[in-house]
Amino acid sequence: MMVSVGNFLFRTRNTLFPFLYLTLFLGHTSAVDAPTAMLVIGGLIVMAGQGIRILTVGLDYIVRGGRNRQVYAENLVQSGLFEHCRNPLYLGNLLLIIGFGVMANNLWYLTVTMPVFFLAYACIIAAEERYLEGRFGETYRQYCARTPRLLPRLTGLPQTLRTFSFHWRRVIVKEYSTLCITLLMLVALSGRVLNSDPKDWMISGALALAVLLGCVGIRTLKKSGKLSASSAR
Repeated sequence: MMVSVGNFLFRTRNTLFPFLYLTLFLGHTSAVDAPTAMLVIGGLIVMAGQGIRILTVGLDYIVRGGRNRQVYAENLVQSGLFEHCRNPLYLGNLLLIIGFGVMANNLWYLTVTMPVFFLAYACIIAAEERYLEGRFGETYRQYCARTPRLLPRLTGLPQTLRTFSFHWRRVIVKEYSTLCITLLMLVALSGRVLNSDPKDWMISGALALAVLLGCVGIRTLKKSGKLSASSAR
């Protein structure tokens, strides 16, 4: 059951998940009567999640998105952060989900939407694990035996960070859309808590516009071939 649901969510996540994020801005029931503290704590969690994604992509790249919206992998990546956690990108995503919820201080999101997100990722991971075991067999089972599914093994992590070359160009090409969404959410959620007059909202609008223009600029360079995925690996 989880595998079937996971395959469906893998195909449709780019359409369904944004609707879940919209619940961050619905309702006005606060979870805690300390909005500024929640904003700061949530922002730190968001930065941790995005940082894990940046490290994952920058150290050793794994092809995301599958093939024809189906779970797919040409190779079993076991190096970089994948040496310490089998799903570092999903770990980063879950921290983003938690961080945004804490920043919004939205009781309904924290108690209803966030558990739905967790269940969705559990199903997606189950589907991917079924596929990878079928494709790579004993090699994958050995990898699972020595590598945690989600919570990273910290042993040897400093050595990994020293050993691998970090590819900033690859991060920009492969991660720019997620970075754009993260920055826009930070601006929007911060503005919701801190902005108290029209001038504050103008500043938030200007920041959001700058983020969007940067994203469009990177996308344009990528589409024109001046910033190509192949040269970023």
